Amino acid sequence: MSVPPGSPDQLPEPEPQREGGSVALTAIVLLALGAGAVFWAGLTLGGSTTGRDAQEQAAIEAFTQAYRSIADDFIGATVPEQVLEGALEGMVETLDDPYSDYMSAAEFDARLDDAYGEFEGVGAEMDTVDVDGQPCEPIEDECQLQVMRVIDGAPAQDAGLLAGDIVVSVDDTSLEGNTIGDVIELIRGPRGSEVELGLERAGEELAIAITRDTVALDDVFGATLADGAIGYVAIDNFTGNAAADFEDELETHLEAGIDQLIIDVRDDPGGLVDATVEISSQFIEDGAVFWEEYADGSLISVDVTGDGIATDPELDIVMLVNGGSASASEILAGALQDAGRARLVGEVTFGKGSVQEWNELPGDTGGLRLSVARWLTRDQNSIDGVGLSPDVLVEPEGARFRADDPTADPAADLQLQTAIALLLDEPLPSPQPSPSSSLPAEGSPEPSS
Repeated sequence: MSVPPGSPDQLPEPEPQREGGSVALTAIVLLALGAGAVFWAGLTLGGSTTGRDAQEQAAIEAFTQAYRSIADDFIGATVPEQVLEGALEGMVETLDDPYSDYMSAAEFDARLDDAYGEFEGVGAEMDTVDVDGQPCEPIEDECQLQVMRVIDGAPAQDAGLLAGDIVVSVDDTSLEGNTIGDVIELIRGPRGSEVELGLERAGEELAIAITRDTVALDDVFGATLADGAIGYVAIDNFTGNAAADFEDELETHLEAGIDQLIIDVRDDPGGLVDATVEISSQFIEDGAVFWEEYADGSLISVDVTGDGIATDPELDIVMLVNGGSASASEILAGALQDAGRARLVGEVTFGKGSVQEWNELPGDTGGLRLSVARWLTRDQNSIDGVGLSPDVLVEPEGARFRADDPTADPAADLQLQTAIALLLDEPLPSPQPSPSSSLPAEGSPEPSS
């Protein structure tokens, strides 16, 4: 299941390595928005108290004393793990930062799996939605856990799980009161183990047993449009597999002689920075993809890899973006726009330009993500809170085209049709007037404001 993402080119090894007096993990970088919203950087664990000033040492001692007092002297029942988790959550909440938070060990591991693009589970994307289809929590009568997509070839598909199914129980345990994070822990599990999902489907109740397996996320989808004249590649998330899958799709288009390309990152919340750097490098020959700006004012450039297969400026590119395009998506869009390699079509992007460092805590106590820097575009512009402005602003109209949906109609997607018209040098399509926006008949009153 996927939930609604050192060197930035590496993922962490399973075992930490020793560096000086602390334990350090190989660094990874990830930008994403939403429940898994993160921008990975150097991870540092533990360490001695050497060099800490007296005020910091006193704070640590006060925390330790409070924890021990609760654990040893409180008259009621206590669970030490819950006391510690509550304290960690409270510390981060005082920052009033939507991108800094504490994660339990299970949630930390689950988000790592999502970042890699591979995990052990059933292979279905689920979300909690209310009767109007809006996100909600926790699960209750008016907030149901719905299957949004079943990954092609995953165990869930083999077992007969369908998009639109409502999951009401896991292994005969009701999900009422649970959050989406709780459900991840219940449904995911070791390869070869079995889980039973209780479902509601079209008013009927049923249960299906699914044998868990290793699941690879599908996050890149390709197609050809305009009678084969235009290549199309959509990126849903910048996971560990995204860069290689994108290169495969791009190479297929180039080998077919296609010299016009649409890259669709609408509603892509982000993901691994190394993925967006590799994808950007396919089109940009040299220079920075983006910059990191730290509190002391220092700037560090993250440069292209220099081995792109589509740096020829004769390849004409349009990128589709919207308000759901965030973080890693904005890095890619900003890099191609600043480098003059792509025109942006759609809506202003989300505007997430902060950098989060993920720290795995010792003793299987979970981990923290903490905002530590900002990132700037290739031309050193900040998009934080303002987003990227498209070259051609187009409000959404009609059903969005999805290359993984055989019933999808590209002609119904106004933003996509605008991108196609730009590439073919044709007049841009106009929005279809709705009945409420049509001109009043002669002699009829003007609509009131």
